[in-house]
Amino acid sequence: MFYSSIFFSGMLLLVILSNFNLIINSTIFFLFLIISVIYRFPFFSIINKIKYFIFTLLIIYSFSTPGEILFYYSFISITQEGFYLGVNNSLRIINTFLTIMLLMKLIPREFFINFIIKICYPLSYFGLNINNLTSRIFLTFDYLDFYKNYSFKFSNFIQVINRHIKNKSHVIKTKKIKKITPSAIDYCWIICFFSLFILIQFF
Repeated sequence: MFYSSIFFSGMLLLVILSNFNLIINSTIFFLFLIISVIYRFPFFSIINKIKYFIFTLLIIYSFSTPGEILFYYSFISITQEGFYLGVNNSLRIINTFLTIMLLMKLIPREFFINFIIKICYPLSYFGLNINNLTSRIFLTFDYLDFYKNYSFKFSNFIQVINRHIKNKSHVIKTKKIKKITPSAIDYCWIICFFSLFILIQFF
């Protein structure tokens, strides 16, 4: 119940982040900064990994949004509205990444595995093999645990995995996989979340 509450709150925050203004996004940003200090969360490391994306986003909004001009030179012009939107959307993206990373740090992987399987369970009535799905999800998370501290580049990521599989340098050691079935409480959580999502997005 505790992890479900954290997960539900985090997912709800991700849904409504796009509706927040600059003041609220800035407040959430500084709250994450305080949390990172308390829990020793790699706050600046995450921002450093997406710094070029954030910088590009800020430039695009600043130069392409019409409004009151703050700076003008030749064909280059920066508007006040564009700068505001750029900063606000940059903070929104940062808060999104930080929310996801915080959820992954606070919630154990078993919860995510159970959640994915339970939310996909209704598809079994349309022919989905839940046992195969469960096995694949467990294997995927095992590989994620193995490679999370491994140094590689995205350009050679597939080659690294293929080399390890060929050399059998890593053998998956999973615990006994239990059959996971959703309960009535699980369905209530899912229904509540999607109901709130629809209400926020359309009303």
